[in-house]
Amino acid sequence: MDYPKYVKVNDNDLMLALKEGMKPMMIWYDKDHHYLPYWGLYILKDRYEAMHHFSFSAVHVMGRFLEALVNASEITGDSVPQEIYDNLRYWAFKVFDNEMKMPANIDMKTYEPVMVCDLHNIREAMYAFLALIKLNPNDQEAKDMALHLVRTVNRYTDFETGEWKEKLFFEERHGKVNCGCCDSHEIFRFSSTMGRYIGALVRLYRIWPNSEVLEQAIRLKDTCFKVHLREDGSFDGETFAEHVHSTTSTLSGIAMLGDLLKDESILKRVKAFLDNGYYDIALKDIGWSTEHHLRNDLTGETNNACELMEACICLGKAGFSEYYARAEKALRCHILPMQLLDTSFLPNDPSDDPVMDHFASKMVGAYGTPCPYGHEYEPDTECNYGYNLCYNWDNLGGAVSGLCWAYHHNVTYFENIASINLLFEQKDNNMHFVSPYQNDGVAEIKLKKEMDVRIRLSELTDYKALHQDLDKHQINHYIDQNWLYLFGLKVGETVRIAMNYICETREYDYKKHHFVFRFEGDHVISAESKGKRLCFFAEL
Repeated sequence: MDYPKYVKVNDNDLMLALKEGMKPMMIWYDKDHHYLPYWGLYILKDRYEAMHHFSFSAVHVMGRFLEALVNASEITGDSVPQEIYDNLRYWAFKVFDNEMKMPANIDMKTYEPVMVCDLHNIREAMYAFLALIKLNPNDQEAKDMALHLVRTVNRYTDFETGEWKEKLFFEERHGKVNCGCCDSHEIFRFSSTMGRYIGALVRLYRIWPNSEVLEQAIRLKDTCFKVHLREDGSFDGETFAEHVHSTTSTLSGIAMLGDLLKDESILKRVKAFLDNGYYDIALKDIGWSTEHHLRNDLTGETNNACELMEACICLGKAGFSEYYARAEKALRCHILPMQLLDTSFLPNDPSDDPVMDHFASKMVGAYGTPCPYGHEYEPDTECNYGYNLCYNWDNLGGAVSGLCWAYHHNVTYFENIASINLLFEQKDNNMHFVSPYQNDGVAEIKLKKEMDVRIRLSELTDYKALHQDLDKHQINHYIDQNWLYLFGLKVGETVRIAMNYICETREYDYKKHHFVFRFEGDHVISAESKGKRLCFFAEL
């Protein structure tokens, strides 16, 4: 297939991204092996392969799919066939059906569990149970398994060092442990195992408050501060894990715990990393993050970008409004555009091969390992583990989960104030907000209830022109730092506000790479991409 210079992208519609993201999660299963989710889809020129992974298919992808589907379905109203939930539930319990009573790897010949537990999967195992509990609050089996996992972690975790008590585990459970994402010299890292699991505990507690769950999350937070997240916010790949997703997932979980507890000391530690270590693994303003700290190419990872965005939203909620701006830029400049919506460059013929049958149609909505400017690093390079395009399905689950988090914080309400934080379209019982990014730079607000409104302003705003337009239309307003407050808006009347965004070209460096992007407000309108294909933005 010939790859075009550009692909069509979405940079403004959260609902569209959620709806399209749900679709592959209802398709990519292996019917010959009890509908085991595939681990990933890999493309090299005209070669297309769907693959399983001995550790990640049955636990990692299963848990991500369950959590993402349950939450996205609640937002979009799109139903998920019960058989999808039933098949995922089967694997959620199947992997625990062994002498270890822990999520086991599977034998890729027999598809039966083996006596090895990948500790990188503990979070995803818990994701499965919290999703099942949210789906059915009376699911006692899921609650029992969630508490079983909490108690097992308590039994075999050294909370001083963050290490797993391997010898005791083998003596009592007759099983071994590994960490599928760690390089051989790393063995285990806290962020790759128990650190990333903190976020699952927080999510579980929000839907099913249980003291054992909260206690473990707080204890692991203390461990994290001892062995992982530093006060100065620096990043050290040797200590943290070269696998960057381990650090970003830990950071997101810690941020969500700080948000849950309204604990400023926790959020300050998160802020320190976002202000410092972030720049060793991610690109300022754009939100792209490298897949592996030792990489010198530009292979990124969707999960990382989404988890950093989630952490930014937690800080925005805590009053650091500039992090709402960072979250919105990550969404508009990277997370939304990198979703595979334009599959015109892929084959879509009918086929007896279940993978290739209408392949392009089945790939719509996927997320993978993008570069800052497009889907592909360089034409025909094979830096994605021997392929030039890679779509591991845990990235799709992570993206949809992150988009759900963004959707719930797009507009928030407190006291009698509507706070428009991320400027995506919002329709609810209180208002209809039309984003200026889909409406020629003009925001529209139509209240359904009487309330005051504030809109977060982009740093690329002509404040003088904004004032003049608001005065001209006699809209009672006040600008406080980067918030535009609107007072006395009438219920049922549509108010139009020209946001007066300005354009600016910005240059960035990451390792040996140089980037140039042109912004209008908080979204990219063009970028340098000479010689690249499958690009998100017009050539600058």
